[in-house]
Amino acid sequence: MAKLSDLYDPKVIESITKSASEEQIQEMESKLDAISDPEFTYGKGFKPYSEVFYKPQLIPDVPVRVFKDEDWAEEARMYIPDVDPNWVWNKKVLEQLAVAMYCNDTTLLWGLQGTGKSCTIEQWCATLRIPFWRMNCNRETREQHFLGAPSLEYDDEGRQYIKQEPTILTDSLKYGGVFCEDEAFRHNSALVLQALREKSNRSVVLPDAPGRTSEERKLKAPSGRWWYVLTDNTCGSGDETGIFDAEVQDASTTDRIDMAIEVPYLGKPEERRLLQKHTALNEDIINGMLDVAKQIRVAFRKGHMMNTMSVRGLLAWGEKIELTKSIGFALQMSLYNKLSLDDQKQVEDIFHQVFGRKINEKVETND
Repeated sequence: MAKLSDLYDPKVIESITKSASEEQIQEMESKLDAISDPEFTYGKGFKPYSEVFYKPQLIPDVPVRVFKDEDWAEEARMYIPDVDPNWVWNKKVLEQLAVAMYCNDTTLLWGLQGTGKSCTIEQWCATLRIPFWRMNCNRETREQHFLGAPSLEYDDEGRQYIKQEPTILTDSLKYGGVFCEDEAFRHNSALVLQALREKSNRSVVLPDAPGRTSEERKLKAPSGRWWYVLTDNTCGSGDETGIFDAEVQDASTTDRIDMAIEVPYLGKPEERRLLQKHTALNEDIINGMLDVAKQIRVAFRKGHMMNTMSVRGLLAWGEKIELTKSIGFALQMSLYNKLSLDDQKQVEDIFHQVFGRKINEKVETND
């Protein structure tokens, strides 16, 4: 006869929960399989993602709008960035970004310094010929930096009128393009941007001023021609290390972010290809550089170092190697001399492990 205690037997409980879990998974998968593939329509200027970039692996072949410089006002064309011929896409990040842009999401790109967050947006704009309006934020950023400060002016007949000083944000709303709020979690002025961050709204109200009507105070983003992107080192939960100086964001702010994309460092093959494009260094040296960078990044993530090595740092190191013909001396100039004594000791050990000698010994490149 079964005992009551049998009902609490761990093996019995595991078998029940496991069985139920498998059934639920199968049911969910069958429902997902039943969803038909999306059918996209392509208006003027739209192309499949695969025609602009490559055949996507994680997403459907979403429409991507490709502009011409002439599609924008002359004042905005100077903000269309140039294509970097040496740029290497992080494909997983790019595909997520394409979905976010297709859905007109308020999008956050976050990750460690030098992973290419802002550059990813910039090269997206360069490829698709879109003005890129980048605003760098810090603790001193205030509402007037976003909206501009009103000032009293006089016309030719001596009559007073209110003039609103233009800003990166207000110009982007006027002309269209991608507005990039860089280091977005380092300031405390997000309240004025809340309505703008709602993709169903996309408007902002200027401060009240004498003689300004409610219509004149409201700025609205041009439909289909304006996108909102934020970048930061954290996902809004603050920084426990004290390195990034990022503010913890409240729920009302994070709720208005429709998509958050973590931007990691490129994989070793991609970083190798990037260094090969930027330098003439041989593969052995490049592989050693990448091993050093990997160990520094691991030490940083574990809290053993206060600094890490970014992609920019790698490129700067490679450039100095070509100039000095010394791997160690080049690393000292590009990274080591910026570090604390504790971090320097870590880098010395890592360099010795990878290259088999001290960082201050001359290592000829033989290139």
